[in-house]
Order: sequence, then structure tokens, then C-alpha cells
Amino acid sequence: MPQYFQMKKYLLILLLLSFCFSCKKDKDTGGGGGVVVNPVGDPPATFTKKLMLEVFKGEWNPNCPTGDDTLKAMLALDSNIVAACIHQGDWLAITPFFNALSMHLGGINSFPRAAMNRVPASKGNQLDSVVYSIFNWRINAEELLQTTSSDVGLAISSKELNNNLEVSVFVGYNDSIKKRTRLTVYLVEDSVKAQNQLNADTNYIHQRVLRKVLSSHTGDSIAMFDGKMITKNYSMTLGGYYNNKSNLRIVAFVNIIGDDFKYNEILNAQQAKLNEVKKWD
Repeated sequence: MPQYFQMKKYLLILLLLSFCFSCKKDKDTGGGGGVVVNPVGDPPATFTKKLMLEVFKGEWNPNCPTGDDTLKAMLALDSNIVAACIHQGDWLAITPFFNALSMHLGGINSFPRAAMNRVPASKGNQLDSVVYSIFNWRINAEELLQTTSSDVGLAISSKELNNNLEVSVFVGYNDSIKKRTRLTVYLVEDSVKAQNQLNADTNYIHQRVLRKVLSSHTGDSIAMFDGKMITKNYSMTLGGYYNNKSNLRIVAFVNIIGDDFKYNEILNAQQAKLNEVKKWD
């Protein structure tokens, strides 16, 4: 009889251990507890090519409202343009970032200017320059938009709660890229009231204002060799980086790092509103 009860004891222990292991929580990949599910799905076979515009401006420059009008007209013509307006010399400037980016692009010496996919102009009177004047924006944008697909694409998921922002950026790719690549993530805001924009009325409104760089200034290194998708996670406390949360969006892009400023091409870009899951396209 004692041997019988001893065996029942062992069986009971084995049963309890089996139950505990069967109830083990799936691995949490970060963000908020519980089972984490990829919200964007697997990358498709090909991606829509977006045009990334980085516009450089400042309230002190009387020509910037004209640049804003030009950009607005371009955005109305094609939904595959992603834009961020980077201020310098005014209250919206992020000067350390601007200085780093200016060096990265070969110098930004007058305003307004724009970089388009960070590639040299192929049209107009500023050939081989990576940063163009207003007069060369549209003609070069039209040229770059002729390419409609890419082997690299991005998807974005973000969650904001009690002023804490968590962002996941997914980079999909169909072919290994042996060049050095980086991922840059911006927080931008629409409908920001100007303080003192020259050559504009007192109610002038800025759109697509860069408010924060979530990645390093010239992007975070990513290796696009094995696999088909990379995920990078970012977090920040919003604090004073916005006027209205509903006007915030995430902008992300992947670019190559070349030997000089002419070879830092942006391969693709994506944007999403706060708390939006922007899937592959």
C-alpha cells in the first residue's frame, strides 16, 4: 500500500508540472504585456515606391510661404509623396539635427530648399545638387515619381497612452542589400501656428513640421541581408513635442549610406497617423 500511495504522489506531481508548462505565456516581444502579434502581416512581393521630400525652411525667410504653396500643390497631385518640413533659425528648429543633416547632404546654404529621396537633381539648373531650389522641385518630383515600385517597403504601428508613445517600424525587402543602410524615423505635426512668419499674415499655419527625430540623426544602421523583414522599436514621452496629438504622424524611411553626399539615396518611405496601423502598400 505505501508503494501505491507513493506512485500516486509521483503521478500527481507530473500532472501539475504538465499543467504549468501548458499554461506558459507566449513570448512577449515588448511593448505592453501579453502576446504580441505582428499587426502589419508579412511583406508583399513588391512595394509601392514613395517619394520622400525633406523641405528646409524658417520663419525668418520671406520666400518660405511660396515654398509651402509649391509643396501643397505637389502633394495634391500625387498621394505617394511623403513630406517633412525641417526648420532652422526659428523656434521650431532642431539645430543639432539640422547641422548633422546639412553636412550629410553636402550643405544647405539658402532657404527654402528641398531634398528628394536625397538624390542629385536630374532636371533643371541644379544638376548634381542634392538640395534643390523651389524652381526645381516639381520637375524633379515628376521624374522621380515615374518609378512606381520598389524591392524595399515600410509599415508602421504606433500607440500613444498618457503621453507615452511607442512606435514599431517594419522594413520589408525582397532582395539582400549589400550596401550600408539606415532607418530614420521622424515625428511631424500639422497645423502649427506660426509665431512670426515673414511675408505672411499673423494666422499663418505650418504643416508637416518636424518635431522630433526618434532615430539617430542620420538614421539607425540596419542589416538587410537575411530574412525578409526587420522590426525596430522606438519610444518617447511626448511632453512638449506637439500642440495637438491628433495632428501628429510618424514618418519613416530607409536610405543607403554612400561614400559622399551624392550617394545617400532613400529607397522608400512611409507615414502613419498616431495610433494608426499603416500596413504594407
